[in-house]
Amino acid sequence: MLRFVLLIIGFFHLPAWAAKSNLHLMPYPHSITLEEGTFDASMPLRVYLPNLSKQRSQYLKRQLRDTFSNIRFTQKMGRADIIFDITGTSALHPSINQNESYQLAITPKGIKIHASQYWGINYALQTLRQLAYQFPSQIPAMIIDDTPRFAWRGLMIDSARHFIPLDDIKRQINGMVSAKLNVLHWHLTDDQGWRFASVNYPKLQQLASNNQYYTQAEMTEIVAYASVRGIRVIPEIDLPGHASALAVAYPELMANPGPYKMERGWGVFKPLLDPSDPNTDIFIKHIIEELAAIFPDPYVHIGGDEVKPDHWLESETVLAYMQAQRLHSAVALHNHFNLKVQSLLSAHNKILMGWDEIFQPALNNAVVIQSWRGFDSLTQLTNAGHKGVLSAGFYIDQPQYTSYHYRNDPMPQQPITQQDLGHDTQWQAWQFTISRLKGSPVTGHFALATNNNQIGYVAINGRKLIAIEQLETLANVTRFDIDTWMGPVRLSFVKSQPEQSQILIGNTPYEHHISALAIVPKLEPSQFATHPKAEATKRVLGGEATIWTELVMPYNLDLRIWPRLYAIAERLWSPQSLQDEQQMYQRLKTLDQFAAQRIGLKHQAQHQQGLAALSVQGDVDALKRFSQLVEQAQYYTRHHVKYQQNLYHQLAPLAALVDFLPAESLYLRQWHLHLQTNDTPARYLTLQNAYQSWLADIPKLKTTFAQSSTLTALQPMLTQHQKSIQLGLQVLKYCQNQSRSADINALRAEIWQHTHRYGELILAVNHLTEAILDSCLMQQGTTPSIN
Repeated sequence: MLRFVLLIIGFFHLPAWAAKSNLHLMPYPHSITLEEGTFDASMPLRVYLPNLSKQRSQYLKRQLRDTFSNIRFTQKMGRADIIFDITGTSALHPSINQNESYQLAITPKGIKIHASQYWGINYALQTLRQLAYQFPSQIPAMIIDDTPRFAWRGLMIDSARHFIPLDDIKRQINGMVSAKLNVLHWHLTDDQGWRFASVNYPKLQQLASNNQYYTQAEMTEIVAYASVRGIRVIPEIDLPGHASALAVAYPELMANPGPYKMERGWGVFKPLLDPSDPNTDIFIKHIIEELAAIFPDPYVHIGGDEVKPDHWLESETVLAYMQAQRLHSAVALHNHFNLKVQSLLSAHNKILMGWDEIFQPALNNAVVIQSWRGFDSLTQLTNAGHKGVLSAGFYIDQPQYTSYHYRNDPMPQQPITQQDLGHDTQWQAWQFTISRLKGSPVTGHFALATNNNQIGYVAINGRKLIAIEQLETLANVTRFDIDTWMGPVRLSFVKSQPEQSQILIGNTPYEHHISALAIVPKLEPSQFATHPKAEATKRVLGGEATIWTELVMPYNLDLRIWPRLYAIAERLWSPQSLQDEQQMYQRLKTLDQFAAQRIGLKHQAQHQQGLAALSVQGDVDALKRFSQLVEQAQYYTRHHVKYQQNLYHQLAPLAALVDFLPAESLYLRQWHLHLQTNDTPARYLTLQNAYQSWLADIPKLKTTFAQSSTLTALQPMLTQHQKSIQLGLQVLKYCQNQSRSADINALRAEIWQHTHRYGELILAVNHLTEAILDSCLMQQGTTPSIN
């Protein structure tokens, strides 16, 4: 009920244009006021720019020429059709405290952009570019007042596991500025490669990079390129773990002196720097000096995550050092190491940044901790006085629904309290086990109120409680959706026969067991989320999306990032009240085209090029239509499948169909949105025509699959796909049949049988078929209920 009330409040605070979905802008501005008339953008335009540096002026002029077909620049403000006005001074480099606010006024007579700093007019121009794309001739008159919600809005790019060339990095920077992101977190070292060319330690690039690294001149070039676009560049050098590549070059610095070979596998490995060796301190000091000369931003990221202490605890030298320093555990030694690194950074006016594992009270409160462990971890560290950046829920190396990222918010969530559950509520509970392809099963229980005071909760062992905010009953199936660290989870179960249930992690069904409990388990205080202190929310700086590259190559990098990064950027820039997921997907469809046609991002081209290579001489158009009906298996399913197949390593090929699919099918998403229309007969007729056209592609696909050495392995999936399309037509026939004589429960059970995983792929069209069935039940008005 609380969330429902908040959403209602948020709705009435939405800008009018947002509520009408007429402006396809992302991130959506803070405030828009519609005015009368339009501005004629098709006529020759004169532009006035203030006195700027040569680099900034050239950058803005290129952007404007890409936006309008007929412009020239004037030094007389009074004669200009488009005026840029800056009232204050701007620093040489962007910073966390920069003023990014702007006002964009569009009238029939002209356009005026006002900001106190250069960064603001840059972001105003990004908004204007999106408006000009949607309205190429006549731009509606309006006044936009805009300011970001969070100061830290970033993208982390992993160049260590798979090397990302300079041009590809620059292209992502172009995309980032169009999304008003302002931090490039550059992951430069890891177990599988050291990409930072060092003057003091040249064996790092000579022995530990496979000759794929960035020279200091190239890194300086990226900093300059990002700076003019308002983007800070923060380097990450992993210390003391994720150090296998470092160990190859300088084994004498390690707790276990080796020797070492280049690590090709993915995972967490044992090599650690030796914190007892003074040469380790000298090494870190020199690397920091080199970083400081290249990267002007005050923050340096040291990773600090996933430290396996084996080599420390097996080293007599390290153990003796621990005893001398009165350090009684590996955790204490890690904390001691981080304090030394903090001191070395401070000598160069640099501030330490790292992942959750570096958190300790002794660190300076200026330290920024990036949380991959989730909201409770973020709350704990901000409650303790540290600044925090959220990345949990923004891992875009995983194929996830954009809506899942969109619901994710850096601000602390409203936790469930014992009072929320009620002392007099009667509960019914079920225990569950979800078997994962790698790692231990996920276990826990869920409880549903037998009255309407509360809906329910999910208790996953070792995790905080998750509220069930909406419970649906459709025929014999009861279901609910929750967001977890694995992604969105849908649990659909039959109370009388729980063994016939389905659990989806994202789009992927997982094997499971559900059974009723005679007694509802007692909840411990530790299962309730940590409450944020009032002042702690001010220490939440924002968030960063992360693109780890175990399963990413330069030729599908854009496809993995865009266009869904626009939705994450909106969550970090726009008002928190902007929550409408359907509207977000409608705008994202436009941004998908804008990013490809105006920004030059290659997500669409990479998809098409991959399909063309796979189809050989086959029907690439039919293959493209098929690719819109399948998706990558979500969560870490792909990683786990490759692990089972001994393909979870740096040398494994990444050139199958699954590698050229987007994170989710926006084509299928549009069909899901189509189901929301009220014109039921026309809706089902349109869907029927679509299913029949998909069925007509099957003979073409069989021929294409047969002549492709890569696609031929997917022949069994194609056979199942044909059955899925036929089942969809059967469901549509049921929907159009007024007698509704078919067995609803049997239809759903058959859909579930078709919705299974083929290696790393999911026949996602089956989710649309089930949504059609649900729509039918909703139209009946008698079977479904929402408790």
